[in-house]
Amino acid sequence: SFAENFKAARKKCNLTQRELGDLVGLDRSTIAHYETGPSFPLMKNIQKICEVLGVSIEDLLSDQTAVLKNRRANRRF
Repeated sequence: SFAENFKAARKKCNLTQRELGDLVGLDRSTIAHYETGPSFPLMKNIQKICEVLGVSIEDLLSDQTAVLKNRRANRRF
């Protein structure tokens, strides 16, 4: 689910909810709601989140959380 993928991507980047919120201009509580499912971000916020976490929109919307792990592990800098 989006919530699971979002949380996994954030943790993979070693960011707290507050740190991610600061980077994308959202409150920590908003990030928490995205991770637990009661809220879903607007497209403009999804784009910011993807940029910060280094994932694609497809990664976040995919039902396969393994996609996130593999993509980050195989990325070269």
